[in-house]
Amino acid sequence: MAKAGVATPAIDATSDSLGFFPWIQSFLKEELAPYPGRGVMVARMVIAAVITMVLVMMFRIPGGYEGALYAFMVARDDFRSTLKSGISVAVSYTIGVTFVITGAALFASYPSARFLWFAGSMFVVFFAFDTFQDFAVAVGFGIIMVLALPIWQMPATAETRVELTLWQALACVLGTLVTVLVEAVFRNLFPKDELIQGVDDRLLAVQELIEGYAEDQPISENVANRLVNYTMVGVSGLRRRLARSRYERNYRDQLTAVVALTGRLVDLGSSSAKHAHTLQDSDKERLVSLARGIEAVRKALAESKVPELDLGLTLGPSGIPLLSEIERTVSLIPKVFSGSESIDAYFPSILDQEEKTSGFFKNDAFQNPAHISFALRGCLAATLCYFTYEILNWRGIATSVTTCMLTALSNVGTSRQKQILRISGAVAGGLILGIGSQVFILPYIDSIAEFSLLFAAVTAIAAWCSTSSQRLSYFGLQIANAYYLITVSGFSFEPSLATARDRVVGIMLGLFMMWLAYHSTGNESAAQHMVEAFSANLRAIAELALQPGSELPDEAMKRIRMLRSQIGNNFEKVRAQADAVPLEFGAGRAQAMGNRALIRSWLPQLQTIYLVEVALMQHRVFGAEEHVLPRAQVAQLRFNEECASLLKQLADRIDGKVVEITPQLDAPLAQLSRSLEEASLDHKGFVAALGQEKLSTSIRDELMGLAQEIGRSNLIRTFA
Repeated sequence: MAKAGVATPAIDATSDSLGFFPWIQSFLKEELAPYPGRGVMVARMVIAAVITMVLVMMFRIPGGYEGALYAFMVARDDFRSTLKSGISVAVSYTIGVTFVITGAALFASYPSARFLWFAGSMFVVFFAFDTFQDFAVAVGFGIIMVLALPIWQMPATAETRVELTLWQALACVLGTLVTVLVEAVFRNLFPKDELIQGVDDRLLAVQELIEGYAEDQPISENVANRLVNYTMVGVSGLRRRLARSRYERNYRDQLTAVVALTGRLVDLGSSSAKHAHTLQDSDKERLVSLARGIEAVRKALAESKVPELDLGLTLGPSGIPLLSEIERTVSLIPKVFSGSESIDAYFPSILDQEEKTSGFFKNDAFQNPAHISFALRGCLAATLCYFTYEILNWRGIATSVTTCMLTALSNVGTSRQKQILRISGAVAGGLILGIGSQVFILPYIDSIAEFSLLFAAVTAIAAWCSTSSQRLSYFGLQIANAYYLITVSGFSFEPSLATARDRVVGIMLGLFMMWLAYHSTGNESAAQHMVEAFSANLRAIAELALQPGSELPDEAMKRIRMLRSQIGNNFEKVRAQADAVPLEFGAGRAQAMGNRALIRSWLPQLQTIYLVEVALMQHRVFGAEEHVLPRAQVAQLRFNEECASLLKQLADRIDGKVVEITPQLDAPLAQLSRSLEEASLDHKGFVAALGQEKLSTSIRDELMGLAQEIGRSNLIRTFA
């Protein structure tokens, strides 16, 4: 088996050796390279933004620049979900406007209370960002709040302020409606599931690489380039679509693992293609079998079926670099669906009932103090911005509050990555493109058609960056936000640069206050958070293996749901922090990149273990143990305890503790196998025990492999 850490993107290998400027040049070249579907996605975003802008200008709708931003923020996993997302956003506008007007009726007449009203409202906004289950609802609510509240802080009649508040809501409704309609048109022209299509395109590239190996031909330049491009862009875009989808929790978890395994396959294929190879006698048969296996997986996923595949892995030597690891990764894909049919036979969605019926808020919204901490910090940043422009009597920099809200939308990476993307995006969109166009282009434009062409060109640049991997996508949103604030806030050419200056200063003030509130204390490291989240998931999965334990059924179900939510969040955190590591620099960067390679190679294995463990829970949660002989129940319980013990040992090892990894899984599994003979006369007992043994064997194989890799790794738990 290949050693851990070999499956790393090409950028990882060069990031440490290149200087900063050669590295940033290579980074941008790879991030901005085209890939299948990117052009269509950018076209959709540009068309939606341009149509919204034209309508805003034609009907002179105040606050229209935020409407155009919805081309970047409305979900696009499928049209049905996009439509639901649009409806949810419309509901959030109503809630936001009602909240603002109600607050205005209570506090607007009292100048001394406005500060407290603003601060309290900002707390609600940031709390909503961190606790609302629906991303679109949180965005819609937040945008209405930050646009409308400053209106009630300025001197004007109540009628004028109510009218302006409703205009702000109309601008956002218009942007959402246009985006949904553009999506409807494109869905009719290109009727496909982009999530499954994205997975299929990546698997096809790996399949063509394997077929080229089997024919003993040089690697096609087209295939090699596609693999490199897919490696650079990663699978973060697919994960975002999946996170915003409406799939049931269990199926979403399974597809998340498939996406991660697909990303690992692309990394392995890209790395393998860079090395010379010489076929051995046994390689051709293995390669043909592997290519057929990948094709079978692609066909099953396209038809929404569970892939059935048994490659009969040969872990012996091969002349193809990483062939054994590629085989092993492909074989993991069917395993993530293990037991799904059996679970559906018992109760298809019982583990997800609480998530579906909990309304707007996440399950731990009012129990987890981290949500309160996030909201207090965001409230502090926005309130400091408000206090600054009120004290200075400089209302032109009120855009700082909007910047705080948009900054909070990104939870990718840590302070250093975020600050790089925020500031560089603001400079590119505000100073270079915004003020640059006002100085050199807008004075020579005298029609909406000409302005639309300029607007479309800048939007295309922002959208192209926004469709990069998570390492760069937020940069695109910042470009659009800064440029729209400067050029779309009015309805005619502004000859003075004072307005553009004020808005750029407001953006910078908002970024500074967010840094002050969130990141000025401590020395956060993406590598540190990545390792900590991976270790936390090992412990959480260990605890899940012991459920339901001795609790009452209702309490056990709540505990299981909480653990599954925690595990899912940790997986996403590991991936997000891993994406952020390449953008961090310092003395410990080489070490951090090495840790990143190890964690990324282990992540799909841990996801597979987790999903098979969820399948095994049917016997404990859904009553299948009633049909299993007592001896089999005892063996299964002992196996679960040993799995939990091993997972905790691995977590201790990753945490830097000196522990001996001592797997003890074979004895209880052998006892479970022997119990099959006793259950052979009882059909129900035999079927239940057979299912337990099959799933337990799969967990044993994957967990032992993960333990071996972690045991021989050189992961270092010190961070610069």
